[in-house]
Amino acid sequence: MHLLALDIGLRRTGVAFGDTKSGVVVALDTFHHSTAHELATKVERVVREKKIDSLIIGLPLLLSGEEGEQSGLIREAADVIGKLVAIPVEFIDERYTTKKSLGGPKSDPDALAACTILTIKMDRKNAIDM
Repeated sequence: MHLLALDIGLRRTGVAFGDTKSGVVVALDTFHHSTAHELATKVERVVREKKIDSLIIGLPLLLSGEEGEQSGLIREAADVIGKLVAIPVEFIDERYTTKKSLGGPKSDPDALAACTILTIKMDRKNAIDM
């Protein structure tokens, strides 16, 4: 199964590709965009090119675990994307993923956060499959 993870921001979105069969997670180029539609178009292209089966989107919950204003913006963007790509969309709690994704000085924190989101999803799937 091919998965695509997104760490959606207002202007930049981290992207990661994962293959559940091999367990490989790869950071892709971060998308730069100004609208949800522009982001959706870029996501749709990758979904087609990489034959993505499911989309995993990081949801920025508040420390309390509840959804705040930012979560609403992410859900709105996800709706636009979901209508265009027509594949299953799942949300994963992304609290603390940026801090966990610290890389070297030239690392892209958005793409690394997307990798972390995808790794969480794949780890959960593996735990269920065991």
